[in-house]
Amino acid sequence: MAMRSIVCLSLAAAVAVPLYAHAQEFTPTGDRILSDPTYLPLHGQIYGQSGYSYERTNGAIFDSTGAYIASTRNTLNAFGQDFAYGITDALSVNLGIAYGFGTASNASSTTVNATNREGFENPTFGATYRVLDQRTHPLSFDIFGDYSPDAIASRSASPTQDGAVARGGGEGDFGFALGRETHAFTIRGAFTDRYLGGSSTLNSTTGTSTDTASYWVQSLSVQTQARFTPRLSANVAYAYNFQGSPNVVDTGSGVVFADHIGNNQDINASLNYHIIPNRLVGSVGYQHTFYDDRNEIFADPVDDILQTRSGNTYSATLRYVFR
Repeated sequence: MAMRSIVCLSLAAAVAVPLYAHAQEFTPTGDRILSDPTYLPLHGQIYGQSGYSYERTNGAIFDSTGAYIASTRNTLNAFGQDFAYGITDALSVNLGIAYGFGTASNASSTTVNATNREGFENPTFGATYRVLDQRTHPLSFDIFGDYSPDAIASRSASPTQDGAVARGGGEGDFGFALGRETHAFTIRGAFTDRYLGGSSTLNSTTGTSTDTASYWVQSLSVQTQARFTPRLSANVAYAYNFQGSPNVVDTGSGVVFADHIGNNQDINASLNYHIIPNRLVGSVGYQHTFYDDRNEIFADPVDDILQTRSGNTYSATLRYVFR
């Protein structure tokens, strides 16, 4: 009930924020506002973002007949650090790293199994180039790309050994974004195409691995910000994420299946406050993720598995910039 109330409040905010902004000044501006979705560091600026998030995903597993097998709960506490540097007013480079720890539990009618995972995720390196700057054009237009090498091995958890957080494979993405900023309101739309390279996860119990083939996924998103005062603002965003259907093989048993991961939709809202105007911004946020069903499809249909999921994420972030 509490989750439903929070989701309803987020949806109400998604409607109310643009309506509020409609009554405000809509004069276009090209300001680089630190909390804004279209922010990009200027030449010589160093931008940093330090964040913590807590994610909890609840689910249920069913067999090929639709009979209930077990409930699942996965949690992840993540600490992230990102930096970006403005090479020019239009070009910036960035890097990021995150550390996480959490638990995974599986509870059937007779047993409960719980395991832990922790470790660093693969580092990320990227760049953004502003093709059109709203200071001289009606819109801003950015192209961007990021790359995460396969730097940290992936390992599944067992009752006696923690699992890893890293996915066990490299990945990269590229995309573009259009933004429109006024004194009181900003809207930004983006498209991202992501390549997830083949990955391998070591089974801590058997010493074999689970290997996943490479695949592509896409994402469409809209971000908004309404500025109530020079220091206080609210962001509301929506994203639709395609997730793909890679082939997976267990190298120990030789079993192969298609993992129809299921697309998902994110809706999130955050409140921002400029502790030091346009130098230090604190934000708190909430996100709810709506998952489509996940299906594991085997050669023998009797082995098929279906999983339902629902996720919530709570976050706190500090953004800062040095000249």
